[in-house]
Amino acid sequence: MRRRRKKYDLYVIAFLTLSILSYCIYNHISSESRGVEFYNVALEDYKNSDYEKAYVKFGKVPSGSTLKEAALFRQARCATNMEKKELAVRKYKRIIRSHSKCSIIPISEYNMAYLLYELKDSNAKKHFKHIIKKYPTSDYAIAAEYYLGLIELENLPQKKEKYKKDTIQKAFNHFISYIEKSPDGRFSLNVINEIERLDVKLKNYDNLLISKAYYANGEFEKSRSYLDKTTLSESWTDFVKSEYKLGNKDKVRYYTELGLEKYSTSAALDDIYAVIDNYISTFDTKKNGINALLAKNYQDNGADYISYLNCTDVVSSNHKEACFRTLYEKYPNGRFSADSLYNIFISKYLDKKYTDAQRLGYLHLKKFPNVKSSPAVMYYMGRISGKLKHYDTANEYYKKTIEIYPDTYYAYRANCQLYKADGILPYWSLNNKKIVFPYKKSMDNNLVVKLAYLKDYDLVGELCNKDKFIQSWIAYQKGNYTISSILARNAMDEIVYKPNFNDLRWRLIYPLHYYDEIEKVKGANNPIILQSILKEESHFNQYAKSSVGASGLMQLMPATYSEINTQYGIGEDIFLPQNNIKAGSFYYDKLRKGLDEKDLYAISAYNGGIGVVKLWFSRLVYNDIDEFVEQIPYPETKNYIKKIFRTYWVYSNIYS
Repeated sequence: MRRRRKKYDLYVIAFLTLSILSYCIYNHISSESRGVEFYNVALEDYKNSDYEKAYVKFGKVPSGSTLKEAALFRQARCATNMEKKELAVRKYKRIIRSHSKCSIIPISEYNMAYLLYELKDSNAKKHFKHIIKKYPTSDYAIAAEYYLGLIELENLPQKKEKYKKDTIQKAFNHFISYIEKSPDGRFSLNVINEIERLDVKLKNYDNLLISKAYYANGEFEKSRSYLDKTTLSESWTDFVKSEYKLGNKDKVRYYTELGLEKYSTSAALDDIYAVIDNYISTFDTKKNGINALLAKNYQDNGADYISYLNCTDVVSSNHKEACFRTLYEKYPNGRFSADSLYNIFISKYLDKKYTDAQRLGYLHLKKFPNVKSSPAVMYYMGRISGKLKHYDTANEYYKKTIEIYPDTYYAYRANCQLYKADGILPYWSLNNKKIVFPYKKSMDNNLVVKLAYLKDYDLVGELCNKDKFIQSWIAYQKGNYTISSILARNAMDEIVYKPNFNDLRWRLIYPLHYYDEIEKVKGANNPIILQSILKEESHFNQYAKSSVGASGLMQLMPATYSEINTQYGIGEDIFLPQNNIKAGSFYYDKLRKGLDEKDLYAISAYNGGIGVVKLWFSRLVYNDIDEFVEQIPYPETKNYIKKIFRTYWVYSNIYS
């Protein structure tokens, strides 16, 4: 009997557990669906500035919903817009007390602290300090320094005389910390105004920081006035930069030469290189500026950069190799040593001294495994192995080039070598995939992802203000395609080991804008090449205009466009996308037909002009595409070719 009773009790417990579990699952699913429904409706009211209705509807998002914290945040924003600051503070407090690790917490505490500051609530100081302690590298922590400085000054009248000096110093410390961390921040000029009102004796470093902040905000005269209060040994690079902005060429040259001679050992290398660039630009030609610096025979920091600039400006291949060899031997571990070694390596390759080149290639790959020139060295090590009839080794190098450096021109060239498609561009059929949120995995327990699909772009942008891919996606959603593409490109450049081409982030860098239009007018042209030219020429900005007048998506010169328009009757508006693309396609077709139907030559001519390309045919000695490209005497055209083929390669991998 007892055994039956016990068995019965177990059935009851199991049934109750299953019932509770089912209820919880149902309640969770129900909460999520209702949360999405209410949040979506409330967001529309919020966007229409109907904050009272939005406040009520955001309040209906269930507590069990992933969107609850975002709804509370939006309620706080509604209350703020309705001038109900105390109500907003209460909503922010609810978010903070949830102890979530979500990125909505720091922004909520910062917003709450700011409202408390406006309400003259003493708790503001406590929360600003907590933000600095808990989120020290965030933008909120930097802004908190500004407000803490203001709070100290507001409390100054209540302080006893003997404590006033200490309070002023505390305020000053907060202000100086702000401009040290964010010289171009939105409060930086306000901070300087506050500092200038304080009775504090500024040190050399303080004057330098204020000068940098003024410079960062375009106040060059004021920046210069604070530099006069600093020690030249610490601030000579800033003197040069300010004088350059003020147009004082003689002073740019004076301070550059003085600094390189006396103070370069204590200056940051990037600042020295910027100063050298400014100095050179004050001369009629780059060569004259470089020669003026070489004549001074500087030996300390900056001397390697001067020598490097000189080597890159050398035209003769023999002299160039000798120049880079001298530079590498003198600075084997300097910032330009990898590029110097590469230039020696490629010179040996072009001279067909393959054994010497191979030895240098081994050294480069070992010493500089992941620098700008690494993909080229890896690829040409494959070419050398092939020349020496080590075909298996050559293929291994090609495969490694594609694997390690997938989004480079040399990955494209390696693929051509592997599949014997040298110079032949296949017409891959591209599938136009949508631009979607760049991460498949959920973020912040799915909050950010849900907000993204609910089109709450502003809140997503605030929560992910440091993620360039998400900022790129938001810009895309708002129709800012140029900004979107550039943001994503810069973000991908920061990733050392690139993801495969199925990664959603690639689409943000290489969207297929205007591809349908290109397909209509491509004629005998490869549409992916036209798409690549369009992207790299204008980054999808239909109103792009260069300093020399090249206009529109395909960056056509007005005279060229006028000639094509006269012939084909396209239309007068050069900036109209369909006109510009059609004219660009006709122009490219003309170049290609005039250059042996070769895309390589047509792309070269699109940048450098058909006349100069034909001149290279007679002057350059080459046996294949690689030898032709690497010997092009115009660095801009050489890089343009590599850029277009790299883009062609990446587009083909993402969408084919």
